Amino acid sequence: MALADSLEGSDLVLMLLAAPTNVASAKNRVNGITRLEKLLYLVEKETSVADSVAGEQLEFKAYNYGPFSKDVYEAVELLEESGLLTEERVVDGQTIDSMEDVNVTGAVEADEYVERRFVLTEHGHLVADLLAHHHPAVAEQLSAIKDRYAARSLSGLIRYVYKTYPDSAKNSVIAHRYA
Repeated sequence: MALADSLEGSDLVLMLLAAPTNVASAKNRVNGITRLEKLLYLVEKETSVADSVAGEQLEFKAYNYGPFSKDVYEAVELLEESGLLTEERVVDGQTIDSMEDVNVTGAVEADEYVERRFVLTEHGHLVADLLAHHHPAVAEQLSAIKDRYAARSLSGLIRYVYKTYPDSAKNSVIAHRYA
C-alpha cells in the first residue's frame, strides 16, 4: 500500500470499499468477489483513476466469467492479512462468485451457497481515509462508480459489462445468459 504520490492496485481495492456512496448495501463494503472485480474493471474503463496508479496495476483479462484479475484476489488477501478488511461468508444461494472461485483456486467444486463479502476494519477505514485525503480526485471517481453501479444486481452488472465491453466477455462460459 502506497502513501506517496502514486497508488497501487491494493490501494484502489481499499479505497473502493471505503468510497462514500448512496447505495446502502455498498457502504464500507462490496458484496462478492465478482462484483468487486467488475466494479474495479469499470473504474479502469470509465475513469482516469489508472493514471494515478504507478505501482502494481490491476491487470484484467477476458476469462471464464468476463473480465478477471488475479491481482484483485491477491489484493484482497493482502488487505485481509494486513488487518484492513475482513471477509464475511454469507449463505446466499448459488453464486457466480463460488463458480469463479473454483476456477481461481482449483477447488473441486463450488460452495454453492456462500457469497464472499468484503468489509473494512476500523484500521482499514483510517488507511482508506488517509489515501482519499492524498488522492481526492481518485476517491471522487471511485464514489461515482459505486453510486452508478453498486445497486445493480450482479446479473445486471455483468450484463452491462458484457454489452458495453464485449471484448471482456469473449472467453466467458456464461456469456449466453447475458446475450
